[in-house]
Amino acid sequence: MWARRCAAAAVSVSLLGAVSACGGGSAAGTASSPAARATVSESASPVVYRSKAFAVPLTVTVPASLGARPDSDTRTFLTWDTSESDKVRFLLPVVVYPPGKDDPVKPPGSYQDYLARLRGLADYHAKWRNTAETTVDGHPATLMTATTDWSLNGTLGCPKADGDAHDDCYGLQPEYALRVAVIDIGKRTPLVSWTTVNTDQQRDTSAAFTRYEAMLRSLKFSDTL
Repeated sequence: MWARRCAAAAVSVSLLGAVSACGGGSAAGTASSPAARATVSESASPVVYRSKAFAVPLTVTVPASLGARPDSDTRTFLTWDTSESDKVRFLLPVVVYPPGKDDPVKPPGSYQDYLARLRGLADYHAKWRNTAETTVDGHPATLMTATTDWSLNGTLGCPKADGDAHDDCYGLQPEYALRVAVIDIGKRTPLVSWTTVNTDQQRDTSAAFTRYEAMLRSLKFSDTL
């Protein structure tokens, strides 16, 4: 569960092509065990994964270090989770938790409103930097690096309406550095994606973020989106 952790690192704005400028969910899905994935050679070829249940149909090239299959592929949550510093997530928030509140609310209903809400977390000790406006498969997107001094459980969102802020939802956490991508997918709540590094265990975030940015470059949405 990763509602207690999250965020960091810089990225060149050219990484995703044309540029105009955390808790844990317990969702069922296809999975391979961390132990099995640990045996995969880092030199093994990446695989192209096509989402099965995710409400925003997509394909993405997944590096061998994450494993061929995700830990979860549900209507609102698609995630690879191999270790404390080896996670890539795609979330369609069903609810979000305001900072310090015990009751969830509906997420902002637009890309710009969701971004404004994230940036507003700066009033609660979140730190946003290395912001880049770009596109992901032609859709407007914003990349940001985040850290925080305080736990902000559930502030990124939850994959289910009855998710507990601590155990089932995701938000920024002091132990983690997070690279976040907020992607405009139309009239619906935006697609939120991120990768994490536990900076208590690993100070250098560059390799994890480079890998994540490569995944974003490879991401393709269904033509029906």
